[in-house]
Amino acid sequence: MVTTDLYIATEDALSEAVADRLVLEVNHGLRVAVRIGRQGNGYLKKKFSSLAKTAYAIPVLLLTDLDRIDCPSILLAHWRGEQILSNGMLFRVAVREIEAWLLADREGFSNFCGIPLDKMPQHPELLDDPKQTLLSLVRRYGTQKIKAGLLPERGSSAKIGYAYNQILARFVRDTWSVILASRNADSLARACLRLHELSERQNDR
Repeated sequence: MVTTDLYIATEDALSEAVADRLVLEVNHGLRVAVRIGRQGNGYLKKKFSSLAKTAYAIPVLLLTDLDRIDCPSILLAHWRGEQILSNGMLFRVAVREIEAWLLADREGFSNFCGIPLDKMPQHPELLDDPKQTLLSLVRRYGTQKIKAGLLPERGSSAKIGYAYNQILARFVRDTWSVILASRNADSLARACLRLHELSERQNDR
């Protein structure tokens, strides 16, 4: 089996954990060689042109959130302009935020946070604000330990708790089922498919 080095470019620590897990899940010779980002989608947009050029030599998995844009194709068109992308540029968009992919593993997230399964959203990609839905579910149903890490302290101006990324990254590494989540999140299923296609192309060389 051919080993293929891969760049991953992500918005934050949580998205990086998801990208790492997806590469591990495919596990057909793909190996993360370089990790960049963790500075928001503005940074990724600024670096997009150079990453697209890099992808002609070394595959790049760029993972960003859709947020308020209507659809991924519009977001991609806005970022790339007239630039032609190689097959090695995997521009993947979480609809609408990476938290939707976590919520899509309904059973896993329910058990991890102590949220009743029947309260978990059936179609997380249809949520207007998956992060706020996640925080609301934790606030109402989560265990005390989970609440302490994920929720901001009372009176704080912070939007998330001090250990938000660390706790959810641990969920991604140790508990999250990519297979189950893919059934409830089409954008995640597409990301997995593109990684599989990339690994197959590299092994056919």
